[in-house]
Formats: sequence, C-alpha cells, structure tokens
Amino acid sequence: MEEKKKSAFMPSLAMGVYLGVVLIIFSLIMFLLDIDHESPIMYISYVILAAGLFWSIVSFRDKQLGGFIEYGKAFSAGFYTGLFASILAGIFTYFYVQYIDPGLVEEILIKAEEGMLEQNPDMSNEQLEKALSLTEMFASPIMICVWAFLANVVVSTILSLIIAIFAKRENKQIA
Repeated sequence: MEEKKKSAFMPSLAMGVYLGVVLIIFSLIMFLLDIDHESPIMYISYVILAAGLFWSIVSFRDKQLGGFIEYGKAFSAGFYTGLFASILAGIFTYFYVQYIDPGLVEEILIKAEEGMLEQNPDMSNEQLEKALSLTEMFASPIMICVWAFLANVVVSTILSLIIAIFAKRENKQIA
C-alpha cells in the first residue's frame, strides 16, 4: 500500500534535470566536434536517453519504494523524467539554434531545397518558393524548439513503456 503514496514526480524532476544536462553536454560535444546532425553517431543520444530513463526508474524503485515497483509506476517515473529532460533539451535547442549555431536554419532550408529539387526536378520556381516559404515557417528557432521537445517526449514515452517492462518488480508478498 505504501507504493501508492509515493509519487514519481519529484524524484523524476531531479533525474530529468540530470538527464537533460547530459543530453545538452552531448549536443555541445557533437557541435564542437563538428559532427553532422544526420550522422549515425547522433543515435548515441538515444542510448543516453534510454540509460537515463532506466537509471531513473531503477533508482526510484530502489530508493523510494524499497525495491518494488509496478509497471504503471515505473512508466510514470520514466515518463516524468523524459518530460523534464525534454523541457530542458527543448529550451537548449532554442538557444542552440538562435545563438550557438544560427546557420542551422539556413542549412535546413538548403537541404530542403535540394531534396525538393531531387524529388521533383520539374518543379517551377513559383512552386519551389511556395514550398520553401512553408518549410521556412517550420524551421524557425521556436518551431525547431517545439519539434525537438515533442520528438523527445514521444521517444522518451516509448522508451519508458519498454524500460518499465524490465524495471518492474512486484512484491508478491503483499498480494
């Protein structure tokens, strides 16, 4: 019964901040090493995210709940951790795009234009300009921040659903 009284919110807040800081440091290292955003090395961030979520869930289970946790509580601990890390990463993404790497938006637009012309070489200049103006609207620093936040929340939710399966440990003595 004690497990229901313990909320995963506050412990996940601290873990989410730690995880968000680690993801930010990873992003900065990738920027300093001039690693392309589409490089397979960037998938390491998913490994970091999964490891951080696992650490958060297991830590909550072992430190707050005496070593036992149900699936739903494990998922909520992972979800909140991912949510807080996503908020931090989203804020960082805005500052990254706005101040650290302001050329990123231009790079996105150039790649979008190349992709459009590659897929449809017969595209008229008017069609291209219309498509690029729409792309530009979604490639602003604010929208990139929103998309990064949403993507991180979705990925961390999926990872939390999976990790909770392996991290749960139900107390058979209570039942």
